[in-house]
Amino acid sequence: MRSSAAITGKRLLHRHTRVITGSAPALCGFCCSARPFSGHSYDYRERLSKTRLSDLKLDDAVGLFSVMVQSRPRPSITEFCKLLSAIAKMKRFDVAISLGEQMQNLGISHNLYSYSILINCFCRRSQLSLALAVLGKMMKLGYKLDVVTLNSLLNGFCHSKRIADAVALVDQMVVMGYQPNTVTFTTLIHGLFLHNESSEAVALVERMALKGCQPDLVTYGVHLKVNINPYVGS
Repeated sequence: MRSSAAITGKRLLHRHTRVITGSAPALCGFCCSARPFSGHSYDYRERLSKTRLSDLKLDDAVGLFSVMVQSRPRPSITEFCKLLSAIAKMKRFDVAISLGEQMQNLGISHNLYSYSILINCFCRRSQLSLALAVLGKMMKLGYKLDVVTLNSLLNGFCHSKRIADAVALVDQMVVMGYQPNTVTFTTLIHGLFLHNESSEAVALVERMALKGCQPDLVTYGVHLKVNINPYVGS
């Protein structure tokens, strides 16, 4: 059965698009399409600037993607990543996933950053099996994972109430030579706290200090909340 992300994304994209077929294998079973765009003088680079992306609407983002895939020379993967990131910040993870699929179908190779965006989108939709599939593909292609990507996966475990897997992932990160950072610990502490593991959350804050990883204000906020009211969330 087709994922709800593909269905939701395709409903939106259908208003803008015609189907473009491709022979490349699917990223994770998602598909979408892109429309022909008559405004050849439209400069996608200007729209991808930080100041312009901040006020980008979803319909505009889909139209901009259409312009980019038909531009010659084709934009770099870095420019596509800017657009995918902007759509993810709108919390339209389904659309970002669908566009990522279309990129692959059109022969646009993903890089570490675009794969990380897609992993984050899958995790935010609690589709961990698909996030792990992308992670496995990255490793098979020889990409060296970074802490940012692993933190996205950690966040997905926590939101899906897979706390044991989240703790195991952090332990595995250390074994693999990665240094968990403040985001890593804060994410895990939030997960522990939200799932009634207050004592473990407090212990983790103490471990942070011993490892030289300074908690930020968010982490301290969780720590104080646990100590002031140990029954919160129970």
